[in-house]
Amino acid sequence: MAALSVAVGSTNPVKADAARAAFAAAFSGRPLAVEQYDVPSGVSAQPWGDAATREGAIHRALAAAACHAAAHGVAPHFAVGMEGGVEDDEVAARHRALSRHAQLPRRATQCFAWMVVVRTDGERQEVGMARTATVTLPPRIVALMKGDPPMELGDADDKVFNEVNSKQKGGTVVKLTAGLIDRTDYYAHALKLALAPFMHDETGLYADVKEVAVTPKCPFHGLVLLGRNCKILLPCSILLVLAFSASLRWHKRV
Repeated sequence: MAALSVAVGSTNPVKADAARAAFAAAFSGRPLAVEQYDVPSGVSAQPWGDAATREGAIHRALAAAACHAAAHGVAPHFAVGMEGGVEDDEVAARHRALSRHAQLPRRATQCFAWMVVVRTDGERQEVGMARTATVTLPPRIVALMKGDPPMELGDADDKVFNEVNSKQKGGTVVKLTAGLIDRTDYYAHALKLALAPFMHDETGLYADVKEVAVTPKCPFHGLVLLGRNCKILLPCSILLVLAFSASLRWHKRV
């Protein structure tokens, strides 16, 4: 049986382990060939907000697919992008009625991550997406992230917990949950959710796809998203990163 090729848009070993765990569970018994690629996210080093974080994961998945195609002359079966981010949640303002009965925090800064899985199907690319659960960050870490200069979450973790390069180990969730959840499991769980659309090929449950609005000259023209009413704009500039093989196919068509 041929190995299932999975291109991961990161050199972080934790993310590769998460991909192996998720794909091994989803495609039990099939050998895996997981390769990592050092690709840009196309967003800031520390994304703030849901949209920017998801955009970074999309960019990583597409760039990983392009890198694999350039290296092997063929697209991977799947490409994966994982991007961690943070956001401020105005808790008290959202739940004014409840705040009369409970001492709700005015604001909670939370961390999370987006998982994007791309499957190439002929000249189309189909996408599954899922977001992890959120974890509320303690004030000391938030203060460092909003300081001058601002720190990335991983650097703030290292300083608060006296660690070195913790983001390539257990990460924030290990420390904040006192070891109840590690980062590999945290990402693998969401990756399994992102794989849900690909678990129903025979029934066509996710067959209602919509094409993404991209510039016609983009090498990735024809990208489709799985799921109803999915609408995401993808800047073509970042998709050009290492997209040699995709560009070649497009030029042949025109």
